[in-house]
Parts: sequence; C-alpha cells; structure tokens
Amino acid sequence: MAFLRVENKKSGTYLRIVESYKENGKPKHRTLHSLGKVEDYPPSQLESIAKKLLECAGLYMKDIVADSFEEVARVNYGYALIIKAIWKLFDMNHFVAKVNVRSKVKFDWMQAFQIMIAERINDPVSKRQTFFNQDEYIGFGDEEIDLQHFYRTMDLLSTHQELLKEHLFTQQQNLFSQTLDVVFYDVTTLYFDSQKEDENSIRQKGYSKDGKAHKTQVVLGLLVDKMRNPLTYNIYRGNTYEGGTMIDALKDIKQKYNVDNVIAVADSAMIDKDNREYMQESEIDYILGDRLKNLPAKIQEELLNKKNYTQLNTPTNKDEFSFIALPYQDRTIICTYSDKRARKDKAERDKLITKAEMWLAEPSKYKQVKKRGAGRFISTDQDGSPIKLNIEKIEQDAKYDGFKAVSTTTKLEPQEVISKYADLFEVEHAFRTLKSQLKVRPVYHWNNQRIEGHIAMCFVAYTFLNYLRNNSGLQYRTIVKSLDRMQMSVIKEDKSDALVYMRANLREPELNLCGKLKVAIPKTTTSQKAICQLLN
Repeated sequence: MAFLRVENKKSGTYLRIVESYKENGKPKHRTLHSLGKVEDYPPSQLESIAKKLLECAGLYMKDIVADSFEEVARVNYGYALIIKAIWKLFDMNHFVAKVNVRSKVKFDWMQAFQIMIAERINDPVSKRQTFFNQDEYIGFGDEEIDLQHFYRTMDLLSTHQELLKEHLFTQQQNLFSQTLDVVFYDVTTLYFDSQKEDENSIRQKGYSKDGKAHKTQVVLGLLVDKMRNPLTYNIYRGNTYEGGTMIDALKDIKQKYNVDNVIAVADSAMIDKDNREYMQESEIDYILGDRLKNLPAKIQEELLNKKNYTQLNTPTNKDEFSFIALPYQDRTIICTYSDKRARKDKAERDKLITKAEMWLAEPSKYKQVKKRGAGRFISTDQDGSPIKLNIEKIEQDAKYDGFKAVSTTTKLEPQEVISKYADLFEVEHAFRTLKSQLKVRPVYHWNNQRIEGHIAMCFVAYTFLNYLRNNSGLQYRTIVKSLDRMQMSVIKEDKSDALVYMRANLREPELNLCGKLKVAIPKTTTSQKAICQLLN
C-alpha cells in the first residue's frame, strides 16, 4: 500500500511516496518516488497537488471544506468542568436531594446554585447580573434559568444552611483524611451598600473591622483548620460583641460534629470569661492571644524582663526573637519579644504622636479627643479639649514595644505553642479571600433570608476554591485565571447548521487542575454531541 510520507531532516522537510510491504513476514517500506523538499514548492502548487489527489479519490475540495466559517459564540467550559468534578467529590447531589425532600422543591435549583458558585469565583456580580451572564458558560444545562430561581435558590440555602455546613464538614473530613487537632477562630464584619437600619434585621451599625463605621453590617464568625478549610460559620447582628461569638463555633465542633481533643486558637479579642469557662467545662484546650497590659503588675514585671528570656533564633539571624513561659492561674502565659515587632510598634506610635501634635496645633479642626488612637497620647481639660502631649503615657506605651503574650492550657512546648498561634493567619487568609477574591461584601440584600443565603453561597464557593488550592498547589488568583482561560469558540460553517467547538490551548496550570481532579479534557476540535456528553 502506498502513502505520502513527510520526513523532517536537518536540511529540510521532504515529501516521499512510500510503499509498505512484507519480506519474510516482516513489514518494510520502500520509496517509490521522491517529491523533493516542501520548501521548494510554493503554497499554491501544494494546494494544486492536494486537489488532484482528492479528484483521484472522486472528491472535490469544495465538498469537504466550507467556503467560510463563523464564530457564533465564545463560551467558558472550565468552570462547569471543574465545579462539577468538585460537586461530585463533595457528594453535593446528596445535599440537594435532602433539601428537595424537606422543602418539597418543584424547580431544578442545582443548576442555578452551580452557576452562582462559578460567577462568585470568576467575577463576583449581583444575582441579577448572574442571570444575564449565564450564557457565557457551557455545561451547566441547556435551559435558561429564570431570575426568580436564582433568588429562590438563595432562600433555600438560608433555610438549610445548618444542613449545608454539616454536609460540607463531613465531606471535607472524608476527602482530606486528616486529624482535626487544631482549629482557628476569628471574626470579621461585612458591610452593606445601604445605611438604613431595621430593628428586626441582622443589618445593624456597630464596630466595623472594615473601617466602614457609617455602614450597616453583620458580624461573621469563621472557624477553619490548618489547611484553611472552612469548618463552620455563624452570622450575628452587626452590633454583636465579637468575643461572645466563639462559644457557638466551639459548640458546633463538639456537639454537631462530634470532634474531641481539639485545640482552639484565637486572638486576644476572644479573651472572655465565658469563653474560658466553656472551654474548661468542655475540656477544650486553647491558645489565645493575651492582653499583656491587663495582667497584674507583678506578672508584667516578670514578663517584661528580657534577662530570663530564651533565644529562639539561629545565630545567623540578626533580629532577636525570644520567649519566656510563666504559669499563671489555670493557664501558662508565653510572652515573646521580637526586634522586628518592636520597630513596628515604635513606628506606629510615632505616626500617632505626629497626628496628636497636629491635633494640638489646630484643635478646631478636630472633634472631641477620644481615648483611643492618637487621642490616648493627649492630655485634656475637663471639657475634653486637648492641652498637651502626655509624655508619661507615651513612655508607658513604649515599655511594651516588641512584646506579645499568649495564654494556653495545652501541655505543648512553648515553641510549638508560638508556632500554632502564628498559624492563626490561616483564618485571616480565609477572610481575605472571601472579601477580595469572592467579594462577599458589600452586601446588597435587604432581608435576613437573602443575606444568609448570600453568605451560605459564598461559603460554598470558598470551600470549593480552597479545595482546588490544597489539591493543586496553585494560589487562588492563578486558579481563577486558569479557569477563565478554559474557553471554546463555537463555530458554524456555511454548509451546515452543525456546531463545532474549538478549544483554546491549555497551559500548565489548567492541565494541573484537570489532572489533579482526573477530569477528561475536550479535544482541540469537538462536536456538539461530544461536548455535551463530556460536560453533562
């Protein structure tokens, strides 16, 4: 049998008509005719040869090649491909089935839920805009979803948010197969676009961690593990004291999820008598940031004496980092000193002193002096008007530069306690991702049910995104960029109504995501039937 062979050599690319045959039962090839180098033929001549070969086969170029192709759309397939793979891993269909039974749901809300997750990870927008953007994706279903179904889906998530949290917790423990020995808790605030307060709403004005004091807000408490996996969350009215929220999260862990022998790690805002009593009664060990300035003078004197400190740094490190461990009441206080932290504390105080001096120079430009911020370094008269810098207060504040106290009830070595407390940044990273990448705030919803549904949806989106981070080793932004690049051109040729899907080239991060999740990648050119089978 004869065939055309293209051979690449150092001197160029050669065309040969080659025949295959057998000799003594072994397959061999021989050249019937050499057509020379491809570079010696102009493109028009190669096209002429191709046409002649087709005519010999009884075919014509115009019958197999369309005169023109048209790109009728460009769609993203990556979000459907990846989200559906994670959806299956987390057994989300089981959760959906439970909700359908409990609420007797008569519409297919799963598709709306998946698209909202995709939009939240991709480019967070309103639910109304999500309705308009749904045609930018392929793989989430053939029928357009009504706008009302996006809102009704949020209502379902609000109604069944406890079931959702329990389901995700169980699935994460199964997927990661890790011992839950340390949990990290923190609180943030989510502000609203509206400033209007309603007595019956969880939207209230309160102390804002976002610096949006004039906005209404809700308080969000979040518990994560050492891999930033979200374990549970709780929503509170915007004027709730943050220290009083920790017990709810710990109760979830102990009572709902049946987790024992866990160490709770939180910052000094969680130092609360009720919190400590609950953890002691529930036999939960803790590592909490402590307020050094609030400890008794005798204890402070010992903790601030660096002569008794143990150095932690290696000899090559110029910055001092040392610690002391001191038993106190029912816990151990571990105080650390850091040169780097001392420089930071001094620099922050210097800024406040500069602001205080400006205040004293032109007091009419400022409101009444407050006892926090720059105001704490200013002496005032009986009317609260500024008089002078409080040098004694400044010197007193400088005594604590570089020192940080941590309390613990664990039997761990001080170095390990310090390390675990430093890992508290994991929950800070989770909040940062929720706020920046997923844009959980500002919140535009008004009633409690929609607010809770919005946060529940963002919680799921973060859970999926963090699973991808842990599974692939890629950072959040790289994951989002990779998913966004997984696009297809929808092509229609003039001789047929059939559509062909042409995939964009994949880079290493996209191949990494697909490989880790073991999902099949569409071929470069795929028929409509094949792409539907792959994504459904």
